[in-house]
Amino acid sequence: MRRELYGAILLTILAGCGSDDSPTTPDVPDIPEPDNSKYLTMDVVPKAEFTGTISVDLGVYPDPIKKWFLSGTAKDLDGNGFVDEKDAALAGIVNEDLGNTITVHAAEMDRVLKTNPDGLGAGSARSDIFVDGHYSAFDVLRYLVATRDDLRFDDIVSYKDSGRDTFEYKISWDCNGDGEFSDADNENSEPENGDRVKGSIYDCGINYSNLDSPDWHFQFLFGGGDFTRAMTSLGGFSPTGESNYERMDQFWVQSGVTLRFQSFSPEMTQRRKWIQDREMARLAENGGKVIVPELTLFASEDTNRVIRNLEVTPHNMRPDIFQPDVLTKMDVFLSAADAGTDIAYTYWESLSTGAEIGHFSLFRTLGVAAEGATGWNTYNGEKAMENDFSPFAQCDFSSDAAGNQDLIVDKETCQQDWAFLFGGDHLHIMSDVWVMNQPVEYVKASIGSHYPIWGMPEYNGKEISERDFSSEQDGSDIMTLQVFPLPEDDDSSLLQPSHFGWGVADCTECHNADKAPQGHGGYSWPINSSDGFDIAQPYYCASCHGSNGAPLAHGDSARCFWCHSGETNRPSHHGDASTKRLYKGEQLQGNTHANNHPLANGVPKDKMSNALEYTEIWSSANSDWDMSKVFPDPYSCMTCHKDKELKQQE
Repeated sequence: MRRELYGAILLTILAGCGSDDSPTTPDVPDIPEPDNSKYLTMDVVPKAEFTGTISVDLGVYPDPIKKWFLSGTAKDLDGNGFVDEKDAALAGIVNEDLGNTITVHAAEMDRVLKTNPDGLGAGSARSDIFVDGHYSAFDVLRYLVATRDDLRFDDIVSYKDSGRDTFEYKISWDCNGDGEFSDADNENSEPENGDRVKGSIYDCGINYSNLDSPDWHFQFLFGGGDFTRAMTSLGGFSPTGESNYERMDQFWVQSGVTLRFQSFSPEMTQRRKWIQDREMARLAENGGKVIVPELTLFASEDTNRVIRNLEVTPHNMRPDIFQPDVLTKMDVFLSAADAGTDIAYTYWESLSTGAEIGHFSLFRTLGVAAEGATGWNTYNGEKAMENDFSPFAQCDFSSDAAGNQDLIVDKETCQQDWAFLFGGDHLHIMSDVWVMNQPVEYVKASIGSHYPIWGMPEYNGKEISERDFSSEQDGSDIMTLQVFPLPEDDDSSLLQPSHFGWGVADCTECHNADKAPQGHGGYSWPINSSDGFDIAQPYYCASCHGSNGAPLAHGDSARCFWCHSGETNRPSHHGDASTKRLYKGEQLQGNTHANNHPLANGVPKDKMSNALEYTEIWSSANSDWDMSKVFPDPYSCMTCHKDKELKQQE
C-alpha cells in the first residue's frame, strides 16, 4: 500500500589491459528521431548531456539516527505524538557529515575514461547500451579506481561472461588511509589519536569486506533541489540513498545524482544475484524476447487493467542516451499503447524547487490523467522481492512469499542493508531511463496523491473555487477563481499575428489605464469585479480578445508553477508570475513542506537526516505560499493555453 501511495580490467585480471584488442566504442548508426507525437502530450525531443558534477561517497555510513530509530529505545521526546528526527536531536543523536564526499566533474570523468584506462573500453564500459558521452554508475567506479590510490580492482568478469549481463568484480579499498591494502581495512576501528585520515571513515564497513571484496555495490539519491529538505522520515531513516538490486553498469548517471559505493553483506550480494538470475531465466524461456508476465494499471477499484505476457518492443525515445533498440520501462507502457491501451507521456524539464529533471513521465492511462500533485507512480520488479525493503525489514527470504531462497540473514545485517522505505522497485528512477533488457516479473502504474501527505492546497482549473487573498486573513478579500472561455473561433479573435504585441501574455505592459487603453479608459477599464477582483487581469481580457498566440497546453490542470517557475522554463511577460519572492518566517508557516504533518510524519532534514526546518525560501508568486492575483495558477494558464487534444478536436 505504501508503494501505491507514494507515490540508477582487467577482464579476468589484466586479460586485456593495454592490448591491441581492447574493446572500442562502436560506430553509432544514424537513426531517425522517434515519432513522439502519438505518445506525448507535448512536442519535445530531449538532448541530455553529461555535464556538471555528481557526488560520490565511499563506505558504509554508520547512520546513528537510523540505528536509534531501530534500536527499540527511540522515544517521543517532544510530545508531538511521533518519533522523528526532532526527537533524535533531543536525545543527542546526530548524523555527522564526515566531509568525505567526492565531487566528480563530468568533463574530467569523460576525458579520463575516453583514454580507456582499464581496458574496458574508451568511454563507457557498456557502449552497447550508452551512446558516446553517457555513462553508468559502474563507469563512475571505474573513474575513481583510475584516479585514486585507495581503490583497486582485483578481478573483473565481463558482462558477456558473467551470465547476468553485467560486470562482476572484486575490489579493495584502503579504508583506513594508511597507504596499504591490508586486513586492517576490514576492521572497525577509530584512530587512537581520534583523528580521521582524510578520505576515510570511522567505520570500515561494519564487518563487511573491503579487501578483495565481491560485495561492493551502490546506493543512489537523485537531486531534488529545495524539496530535498522535505524528504522527511519517509526517506527511510537514512541519508545514504536507495538500496537496490540494479545492474550497476546499466544504471544511467546524470548531473546532480549522489552515489555511494560500499561493501554490502554477502547475503545482499546473494539476494541481488538471485533476482538477476530470475530475470535471465525469464529471458531464456522466451527465446531472447523481453516479455513482461504482468503489467498492472490501477487508477481505482473501478478503473484498472491487467495485461499479461506483454512483449516489449523498442521505441527509441531516448536516442540522446541509449543505443538503438535498448529497452526501457517506458517501452513497456508504449508497447501497451501499441496494443490499444490509452497511454500518454509528458515531459518534465526542471521544477520550481531547482531540481533539473529532463525526463518523460507517465501522464495518463485508462483515461485518468495527472493533476498537479496527483500523478502516476511506476514501479517494477519480482513479486518475491516486493517486501524486501522497508524501515522494519524482516529479510525472511526463505518464505514462500519471498521465493523460498536458501538464504538466512541475521537481524543486524537485515537492518543495515534492507531497512529503507524506498528501494528495489525503481519508484524514483524515471521510466524513460530505467534499462530493461531483461524482463522483470511485473510492472505497475498506480495513481497517487501528495496532497494529503503534505497538506497542499488542492485546487485545479476544472472547478470554480474561492480564495482568500487578504494579507491578514480577515475574510475581507475573498475572490472567485475560474477558467474563462475564449472566443470560439481563433480566426475571428480581435488579436491576430499582425498584432505588435503578439505572444506577449501581459497586455497591461502596453495597455493600461494610463496609456493606450484602446477604448477601455477610465471607469470602462475591464476589471473582473463580479468575481471580487479590483485589478486588470490579462486572462480576463483574453475572454474577449483571444489568447494572443499563447502556445497549446499539454493536459495538466493544476499547479502549473511546479514546472513553470523554475530557472529554465519560467514564463516571461506574465507579470509577477514571472518573478520570485523571498518567503521567510511566518510566511512559511502553515505549509507542511516546512512543518511536521500528521499523515507523513515528516520532518524537514539536512542532507545527513538531521532535523532542519526551512527558515526562508525563494519561490514564485504562484507557489505553496502564495498565489498571483494577476495570473492565478492554474486558472489563468488554462484560460489562454488550450489543451492540445481539445484544440485538435475543434
